[in-house]
Amino acid sequence: MIRIGICDDEKLVIDAIESMIQKIAHKNHWDIVIRSYVSGKDLLMAVYTLDAVFLDIDMPELDGIETGRKICEMNSDCKIIMATGRVDRFKESFHIRAFRFVTKPFEEYEIEEALQSVIKGHIGLDTIELFENRILYKISQRDILYISAYNGYSECVVSSGGTQRVLRKELSLFELEQELSRELFFRVSRQYIVNLNKITDYHNGIIHMQEKKILVSRRRKKEFERAYIEFDLHCRG
Repeated sequence: MIRIGICDDEKLVIDAIESMIQKIAHKNHWDIVIRSYVSGKDLLMAVYTLDAVFLDIDMPELDGIETGRKICEMNSDCKIIMATGRVDRFKESFHIRAFRFVTKPFEEYEIEEALQSVIKGHIGLDTIELFENRILYKISQRDILYISAYNGYSECVVSSGGTQRVLRKELSLFELEQELSRELFFRVSRQYIVNLNKITDYHNGIIHMQEKKILVSRRRKKEFERAYIEFDLHCRG
């Protein structure tokens, strides 16, 4: 789930951006929660809960540039997307490390490109608890290559820093699926879940993940190919 804020002192502008985001999210099957704010002060009270914000520059009291500076101090992981007609103030936005720019009147493709960039950077950042020799590790989901099923537990092959490790989780594949990013992982058979971003090649039902080959079940082949194409178009990075 991606949490997006919209901050503008004009309700009509908020409604326009929100409508576009909802349309884009539905089209791309993105799980996005939208929250709106009519002032920089209101936004800053909730900035810890946001992954990205569409931020206007011209607002009374606390303008977008000053609000952006405070966002950087309070939640540096929150991506700032400047949404404004004030092109003359774009240079100021670089000082607050603005992530993207969209200009009024807004175009849907600009909003979609900005959201795609946010999602690419967000997918797989959540951690999952795994065990190696009974020692607990918190592993970033994006580092998992694939997961295989055993009797009552699962083994996760993790690749990080050029090395591979095999860690364990006392859950079935079905139970583990509930903890994993739906955008990043796909269950290709009864025995395997794969990280779509770690696939190096795919041909005729066979997935290549570094030196490992994994067979996609015939029952899941068409659904997997559709998911893999969609991931490649929207989330590869």
